[in-house]
Amino acid sequence: MKKIIPVILFLLTYYVSVAQPLSGYRLGDEINNFTLLNVTNQTPISLNDYMDKKVVVIIFTNNNCPYAKLYEQRIATLARRYNTSGVTFLLVNPSVSKSDKFETIEAMRKKIQNDQSLYPYLADTTQSLAISFGVTRLPDAFVLKKMENSFRLVYKGSIDDNPQSAENITNNYLDDAISAMINNKTIKIAETRPVGCLLKQY
Repeated sequence: MKKIIPVILFLLTYYVSVAQPLSGYRLGDEINNFTLLNVTNQTPISLNDYMDKKVVVIIFTNNNCPYAKLYEQRIATLARRYNTSGVTFLLVNPSVSKSDKFETIEAMRKKIQNDQSLYPYLADTTQSLAISFGVTRLPDAFVLKKMENSFRLVYKGSIDDNPQSAENITNNYLDDAISAMINNKTIKIAETRPVGCLLKQY
């Protein structure tokens, strides 16, 4: 019995330590710099490139998820609304695949060109960024606030509370969070559960 208990404690400690990174960044955490390919112009983009911005919004999405498609216009509207307020939007695709014709780099490039979007579209080809943020469903939104010389996570979760109908939204979680940050107010709802397509793990 004495030998069994240490083994159980070891296994518990091991699984907890393995599971913790999967939860991703928590509210208030400092976000590590990252660099991903921007498919719109085939140049790398880093988080540190936006140190002159008040807020960076990262939305994990992809080309073909039905939920992602439902939010395309809403995201574009938000990007236009805050375009002159020191806010940058970054779309990140963690579903990039050579075998899925809808999620290739070329498919990403064509999509963003056709949409004439106001934001970069980044390819998370190894899912390293999605893992660091704990992304499990798409779309998933994160708001980063510039604080001194770093960005910290201040909101994570859903864009709003009604994927199916933009006309019947009760809570505009992402919009409210961005507005609160640029006006130096407290975010009323800082974390929600994303609703969307399951992210297929590589």
